[in-house]
Amino acid sequence: MDGYAVRQADLAGSVELVVRSVIYAGDMPGAPLAPGEAVRIFTGAPLPDGADSVVQEESTEARGGRVLVRHGVRRGENVREAGEDVAREGEALPAGTRLGARQVALLTAVGCEEVEVRRRVRVAILSTGDEVVKGRTPDSNGTALAGLLEECGFAVTRSAVEDEAGALRAALERALAGADALVTVGGVSVGERDLVPGSLRAIGAEIRVHGVPMKPGKPFLFARAGEKPVLGLPGSPSACLVAFEVFARPLLLTLSGARRVERARAWLPLAERCEGRPGRARFLWAALLPDGSVCPLGRDAAQVRGPALAQALVRVPEGAGDVAAGERVETWLLEA
Repeated sequence: MDGYAVRQADLAGSVELVVRSVIYAGDMPGAPLAPGEAVRIFTGAPLPDGADSVVQEESTEARGGRVLVRHGVRRGENVREAGEDVAREGEALPAGTRLGARQVALLTAVGCEEVEVRRRVRVAILSTGDEVVKGRTPDSNGTALAGLLEECGFAVTRSAVEDEAGALRAALERALAGADALVTVGGVSVGERDLVPGSLRAIGAEIRVHGVPMKPGKPFLFARAGEKPVLGLPGSPSACLVAFEVFARPLLLTLSGARRVERARAWLPLAERCEGRPGRARFLWAALLPDGSVCPLGRDAAQVRGPALAQALVRVPEGAGDVAAGERVETWLLEA
């Protein structure tokens, strides 16, 4: 604060002190403060030894070489203690923190000119299907996934391949050769042209998970090609993006060494009744309403508009059936 650096013990009601000097930000603090003295001080300036508080300028009256302090202050008032933000030898930023403008500002403030970082994880997206390759169906999944992965700080490449086993095997191998992880879209269900599982096995990948008890996103697949993870996402847009949020995003952030890998979560009241059957976890795209409640935007696995408008993803546990309006539900905050 702009004001006067004082010894709190000198202040007992209204008192006059001798103004010894003036200290601006960037100045050295000078000699220790003696009893009965004050130092004119400005915001950001170092406190001289002996001083333990600062009286705001508004509470004083300058009288030549003296200052009238109208009332006392608490010890330490209007003072920033050395080390209260980052202690000496303390940790400024924990490992796994993603560096942005605010984090770099902190590193600058503590005098850190070099920092050890990880290389950006390279993620390949491979969209499958004749309909995508021939342009009959826009590759909205690939567009969404690329944007979401880039938001996480990953280096992203995209490609597409038709529903033909040989072409798919070659595309999988090309994608894996230049990436740390592979995300495939479509072709993971049980239809005649769902060729991703068999093609992965054909190139030597080990499928660890194929099918999960959740809606949407049941066909999700996880495999390992050597040391590289392969995440097979369903082709239906809502199911694709739900599987990304539940499985792919946290796994890839863990691979990158990130400290925080899950979305921020809150328990919010449901704005309206939600019908459903127990047996599988259910995920609902939802909007956050001004009253603090959360409102589902639809449950169709093929919808694109619901995810586009959503600010949150609601998780209904597998044991729950209908959920009444007003009941609090686990809400993943997509913009937090």
